[in-house]
Amino acid sequence: MLTALEHVQIPVKQMDRAITWYTEQLGFQLSSRDGDCIAFLTLPEGPILMLWQTNDEMTNAQFTVNGTEFPTMLYRTTQIHELYNKLTNLGAQIQVYQDDGFAWVLKFYDSEGNLWGVLQFNQQDEN
Repeated sequence: MLTALEHVQIPVKQMDRAITWYTEQLGFQLSSRDGDCIAFLTLPEGPILMLWQTNDEMTNAQFTVNGTEFPTMLYRTTQIHELYNKLTNLGAQIQVYQDDGFAWVLKFYDSEGNLWGVLQFNQQDEN
């Protein structure tokens, strides 16, 4: 019945700051915008990222399991070490940066307090 994931929606506290973060730091493109309320961002592959400005303090795009926060979205990259260095230089809060065997895993908080995950899959030995 379902054929694709169309878009994901996340809350942001300051629309201009969030758009700058996603476009300049992570490589998203601003597709369209409705004032300070809504913005649509895209990557070369995958669903649209829809930003919603909110003043609700307890709203973020993550959940907890036994007190540990987990991101609701994980992206793929082939440059995880470069991304880690860039985020570190920006002063972004890093939650996880490690090789989990199947992939390098990077989890970090954006400018709005949302937790993101990024994977770089490790090459499998063919032996």
